[in-house]
Amino acid sequence: MKNIAIVVVAYNRVKSLKRLLISLKSASYNGVNVPLIISIDKSESMEVAEFANAFEWPYGEKEVIQHPENLGLRKHVLFCGNLTKNYDAVIVLEDDIYVSKYFYKYVYQTVEKYDSCDLIAGISLYTHLWNVGANRPFTPLNNGFDAYFLQYAQSWGQVWTKRMWSQFYEWYIKSENDWSEKVNLPNNIQKWPDSSWLKYYISYTTKTNRYFVYPYISLTTNFTDAGTHNKVSNTSFQVPLLSYEIEQYKLPDFTANSLKYDVFFEQESIAVDLEIPKEDICIDLYGYKNNEKKQRYWLTTKQLDYKIIKEYTLQLKPHELNVINNLVGNGIYLYDTSYSGQKQNSKKKNLQNVSLIRYDVRALDTRSLISLLKYELKVAIQKRLRNK
Repeated sequence: MKNIAIVVVAYNRVKSLKRLLISLKSASYNGVNVPLIISIDKSESMEVAEFANAFEWPYGEKEVIQHPENLGLRKHVLFCGNLTKNYDAVIVLEDDIYVSKYFYKYVYQTVEKYDSCDLIAGISLYTHLWNVGANRPFTPLNNGFDAYFLQYAQSWGQVWTKRMWSQFYEWYIKSENDWSEKVNLPNNIQKWPDSSWLKYYISYTTKTNRYFVYPYISLTTNFTDAGTHNKVSNTSFQVPLLSYEIEQYKLPDFTANSLKYDVFFEQESIAVDLEIPKEDICIDLYGYKNNEKKQRYWLTTKQLDYKIIKEYTLQLKPHELNVINNLVGNGIYLYDTSYSGQKQNSKKKNLQNVSLIRYDVRALDTRSLISLLKYELKVAIQKRLRNK
């Protein structure tokens, strides 16, 4: 039986911690002993420590760690990851996370399945419905399994086995000062503050060509409470939670033909469908890669001044299905960047932008649109004033 501990990362948000611990206490562990560790970074408030010490955990040993000095979020999470030295695996949950009642069975089965797979760098409990870098919806292709592989490391509920964490940590110690050197990452990640441990882990997965296992149905959701990286709370990253028990997950083997997405949330196997060598094509359906590697062929939704080899419609969801099924139309372009093409005028580009918005947003009436626009403008002005 694997010894898997739950590690809660806490700081000064007692309301968030209560919500998470209550969800953990309500979960099903099928009679398994599950240690709980609550790691509290030093703050001015004693509320968090008082609640953590008083909290009753009926499923095994509970340990509360109160750090005598403030570590900051990055060092704190690294400390929690290093607790793998005492366990076969750890489930790491920051305090604004909420878990599905049925999350533990997924954890145990994925640890059993992928611990020995060298190219798996972690297991996500959360599933993305939004590509943060592109600010557009994300829907993974249905592969007939309960999970798929994505190069984007996870911070909203993740599992590391002893092997997974030790491989990352060894790389981190050696590479801490040049985390982004010679690696193509989304711009938003490169702008994250130094307190972010996640940008190091994403750099690691990208540089070493490793992946996280992601569920199709999320086992955690994120409240994005105000804290170290968020000034205000919002519901942008809330996702539906698994609400029924799955006895046996259907988990894919990690092979050359597995469904994989890169750090930009682009499906890697499209090159095979187009019969173009992977190294010669930039898969850029979200339109924010900018073809940094200067690859000859560029598949994108952007209108560019290159020769168009083929155009695909933008109607099926997820968007790669339009290419895979060879649906000719407008919205997705395959360019040969070796040749210049017809210069795109601003009117056509504006129409393309409108088409993308209509593709992403299923329906929004005019009154709701105006109300949303007013709110977003107000928030943007307030944010700018705070920054000044």
